[in-house]
Amino acid sequence: MARMKQMTLTPFCYRAGKTALHRAPAGFKLLGVIAISTAACTSVPGLAAAILLLIAGSAAARIPPWELLKGAKPLAAMSLCIMLLNFRAPAAGIIIALRIFIPFAAAALLFSVTTMRELRLSLGRLETRIKKIFSGRNKPGNIAYISLGISLMLGFIPRFFELWETANLACDARMCKRGPRRLLKLVPLVTERMMEAAAETALALEARGVGSGD
Repeated sequence: MARMKQMTLTPFCYRAGKTALHRAPAGFKLLGVIAISTAACTSVPGLAAAILLLIAGSAAARIPPWELLKGAKPLAAMSLCIMLLNFRAPAAGIIIALRIFIPFAAAALLFSVTTMRELRLSLGRLETRIKKIFSGRNKPGNIAYISLGISLMLGFIPRFFELWETANLACDARMCKRGPRRLLKLVPLVTERMMEAAAETALALEARGVGSGD
């Protein structure tokens, strides 16, 4: 049963746990993702450090490192093309490919140990503090719009993978062949579902008085 549950996990989905990484502040973890991604693109030692940090983070979260790359097939195809184009300098091609995978894996680790509510509240507290520093006061009921927008944008990433996985499984159930023809069916379907999800989110925010201009 546990094996089947593990297999049904979609890319970028949250995995409940009680590890130190799960309990860490969401804002701190988001800064960690930015730092790891930046270090990977800065230099080769930074890339090596980023890889080690990702391995350590996945171990701390009790998530096998390779599971952070679920859903990365398009990146794998892109990386393969890059390495083929750099066939005269294979080391350079490998480094570029790794720099593509690092931000993806770091973001996957973030969403695996952080709920969207935790991320939104953490970013909201940070924005409120910054506003208070610059304005010297904090209006009661003031909405942290910037952090809300960022958290909503980030929230659509795991939502996209969830919808894509659901649509892909539906195609498998209908014996649809894999390849370009399947993509031509999946892309419009998932795009439509994402637009519907965005509309539902907008209506929910409007119902709560967010962005009503009052």
